[in-house]
Amino acid sequence: MASPNSSFTELLSTTIQKLEEGGLFDNILTKNALSAGIKKRSVDGGPQIVVPVIWAENASYKRYSGAELLNTASNDTMTSFSYPWAQVALNIQINGREMLQNSGKSQYRDLLKARVSVAKLSFENGFNEDMLSDGSLPNQVGGLQLLISDNGTGTVGGVARASYAFAKNQFYRAVTDGGLAMSASNCVSYMDALDILVSAKRGKTDLILADNVTFGYYEGTVHALQRITNDTGKMARLGFRTYNYKSAEVVLEPSSPNGGMPGTTMYFIDSEALELVSHSKRNLVQLPTRDSFNQDSSISYLAWMGQLVCNNFSRLGVLNND
Repeated sequence: MASPNSSFTELLSTTIQKLEEGGLFDNILTKNALSAGIKKRSVDGGPQIVVPVIWAENASYKRYSGAELLNTASNDTMTSFSYPWAQVALNIQINGREMLQNSGKSQYRDLLKARVSVAKLSFENGFNEDMLSDGSLPNQVGGLQLLISDNGTGTVGGVARASYAFAKNQFYRAVTDGGLAMSASNCVSYMDALDILVSAKRGKTDLILADNVTFGYYEGTVHALQRITNDTGKMARLGFRTYNYKSAEVVLEPSSPNGGMPGTTMYFIDSEALELVSHSKRNLVQLPTRDSFNQDSSISYLAWMGQLVCNNFSRLGVLNND
């Protein structure tokens, strides 16, 4: 039987498609500092997202002379981090009553546009919280609080940090390691201490996410120096207010009552070490519009599938107040 809602079923579909054609997901990602600053790629399947890594050096290196025996021992130098797929969906819907109340094609197209805009904003906010999370909610993206440990513990990508140092990130704790709680007077010196740890592992921090408190500390410190970035900085060009710290941009990532950025925390990000991986067929795309068999309504979903992954934890760091 033909759908009783065919007139707005088609409109619902085409309205969302127009938004997709404008680069919906790319546009959403540029609104969030972390997703704007790191690499993105897509893959076409697999039970998990697998990231091959070098975890040990080749131990057969030997200095020799003449016919001296060479080292023939085998070397296990490669392994992989594996990350589960996470999925997100949200719906956009309209019913026959709303269509008739907003009669005229332009009228209810405006209604749908408004709902699509709300869905886009809702995705931006929810996705940003996931990207900063500890991944503890069901089916949630494993965010920075999972990937970048406050104290070098936990399991990431299927590897226990307690057993394998290559899975550990760098961390500096204000009270434990620095002796005093973080403040405007010591914020930069603590950042310098963490930067040394990251640099020792050949990390090149180019993005620092700071919560309200630490951003205020740093801002107060650099105001007098007027080290505000110009348009040459990547994040500044995208519209974020940033400050320079060595070769990195310091960006405000506000804390949220719904979760996200932890308080009194800075994340040091090497954008080459983190990737946002999406499935090539679920990169925030519209699923087929569904008509209710017993209601005068239609619904469509925007769906995404992927994960935030890391290929080199030692090049990431966190500064906190512990």
